Amino acid sequence: MLSLVMGGVAMAQIAPATGGTQRVGAMPTTHAPAGAQAGQVAPAVSPAEAMQRAHGSLLRATLGQAPDPNQASAANVSLFAVPEPQPRTLKKHDLVTIIVREESASKSEGTTDLKKEADLDARLEEFIKLSGGLTGGGVTDPIPSIKASANRNFKGEATVDRTDSLIFRITAEVIDVKPNGTLVLQAKQRIKSDDEEQTFVLSGVCRAEDVTPDNTVLSTQMFDKDLSKSHTGAVRDTTKRGILSKLLDLLNPF
Repeated sequence: MLSLVMGGVAMAQIAPATGGTQRVGAMPTTHAPAGAQAGQVAPAVSPAEAMQRAHGSLLRATLGQAPDPNQASAANVSLFAVPEPQPRTLKKHDLVTIIVREESASKSEGTTDLKKEADLDARLEEFIKLSGGLTGGGVTDPIPSIKASANRNFKGEATVDRTDSLIFRITAEVIDVKPNGTLVLQAKQRIKSDDEEQTFVLSGVCRAEDVTPDNTVLSTQMFDKDLSKSHTGAVRDTTKRGILSKLLDLLNPF
């Protein structure tokens, strides 16, 4: 009997048969154990054994198996397959569009009630005269007296109900890339129409993973965000308080 061995794997066994003929029979394939030398075939795991190792879970058994390199990809068999976009690497001085969508609402109420009373009553029964010399004694009526009273009442009520909404798009520049990959963005936009001028300044930090394939990021995904808006022109001059009004509010005599 003759055995053929290739690479440590028994391939076939040739044994003499009855009647002077030879019978070639395939022998079961034996796999090399784990940690075998280079050139040996790694042991294959049958579906039943994979299911047993995954405790009966088909999903775990499927994920535990190595992908078949000969399996056709979706792009080769489907006309509607969309290839996955390649990940972008954002660098310094690249441009990113920020979608600003900020909404805030606040409401507060306050009541103040202040009452203050003060009374002063003083009489001078006797004092020294200095006319022509030093004399003393009683004085004629009316006796000098001081009498004063004060009463102060203050009651104030205040209600604040405010809702702000700001929606626009602005393009920012990557001014720095931190060691962990986060991006530092800064944007400035100036709009001028006749005598009216608006200026928007926005800065903050965001993750590179939050930048979508269309090169946009939401303002709500930014950290340490600083957004300022300034407006100059006739509209601003009309609604602006004067110096005298500010001075009176500062003194607050009433």
